[in-house]
Amino acid sequence: MKLRKRLTRQESKEVTRMRLIKAAERLFIQQGFDDASVEEISEMAGYSRGAFYSNFENKEQIFLEVIDHRRPKALDEIFHQASGHAERFAALREWFSNQWRLKDFIALRMEFARKALRDRSVRKHLAEFRRREFETYAASVARYLGAADGVPADRPELVALVLLAVAQGLGCLAIDTEPESERMYTEAAKLVFDRLSASQITNLG
Repeated sequence: MKLRKRLTRQESKEVTRMRLIKAAERLFIQQGFDDASVEEISEMAGYSRGAFYSNFENKEQIFLEVIDHRRPKALDEIFHQASGHAERFAALREWFSNQWRLKDFIALRMEFARKALRDRSVRKHLAEFRRREFETYAASVARYLGAADGVPADRPELVALVLLAVAQGLGCLAIDTEPESERMYTEAAKLVFDRLSASQITNLG
């Protein structure tokens, strides 16, 4: 029988941290931020409150970690699997046009944003996270929809801002799950994407 590799202390700590983040994500989506407790998060992850507080200062901090974990880091993986400009462009368009479907998560972010408006310390941490998130989107825009394809090289942040606003705005509006409505939300996202990258559409024929 093959023996399991024993985790180092750092590896074990990372496993604990990730299990807590995943448990928090499930509970936040199921119950909302305010109703999910540290005790419930710890219990769902299989740990004690002590384990929680050895990894996170409070519930606000683990919520920001949940959001950070959901950032679109997968974009690079999408583009590694695509070959050629047309395929990469189509993959990005498809990915973006379905971001509105993360409705529960978008609603949760809005709930936390309202809390940030009432709490200065939470607002400070959320602002810093959004700055990092925004930089991720802007870097992706600059890399995958660069100036050679029509997006101004000095304004990728403007395109990123519009794409973020559209994805989150559609997610807030999309309370209807009828197939026709879902098609409308997806087509609306594609329309905005196409307008922001009009020259790419032209180049692709």
